[in-house]
Amino acid sequence: MAWLIMPRKKFQPNSEFPYHVRARTTNKDWFELPLDVVWSIFADYLHFLWRAYDVRIHSFVLMNNHFHMIVSTPDANLDEAMNYLMREVSKRIGERVGRINQIFGGPYKWSLIKDDIYLHHAYKYIYRNPVDAGMISRVEEYPFSTLRGLLGLDYLHIPTYDPLDIGRELNSQLNWLNQAYAPDERETIKKALSKKEFRFTRDDKTRKMPIITIT
Repeated sequence: MAWLIMPRKKFQPNSEFPYHVRARTTNKDWFELPLDVVWSIFADYLHFLWRAYDVRIHSFVLMNNHFHMIVSTPDANLDEAMNYLMREVSKRIGERVGRINQIFGGPYKWSLIKDDIYLHHAYKYIYRNPVDAGMISRVEEYPFSTLRGLLGLDYLHIPTYDPLDIGRELNSQLNWLNQAYAPDERETIKKALSKKEFRFTRDDKTRKMPIITIT
């Protein structure tokens, strides 16, 4: 059985700007293991990605049937690193549940982020995923997110290079993260993140949403 998973889009190697990356399970089914076990598996392989591929993880959120993360690749090797991650996580989960088919429903998807405004919105969108799904009421409550480790609420198993340095502006940043987007604004971000490059159109109101500036 072939475990190699390639992206559908023509990949754009890049060492300068971060990417938003996501992948979903087959048929959008939930992972067949408790989420804390899946989190531990991802943590192991994300740590390896940092060591072996020099992938800089800026944020990671694991949901019931998919994950989101923002990463940078100084060696312009996202394709190689993500193929490794998807293959090994799929194999490990498959071994645990006795499944021979691939866990993920397709290739990972990526969107290049070339602007600080877009980076702020992607960062907020990712950490708000569990809130917007109705799983929790505040971003810092979700256990399967690098945010809790950055806040010192849990041990940070995943090496994380926080682009917003949340500890420096803790109260204002948490207030900002917990401020909900309007439904149309969230949909605008979701659609923008489905493109090869994350960007809004000239008329998108989301561009005017407040962001946090670190000084």
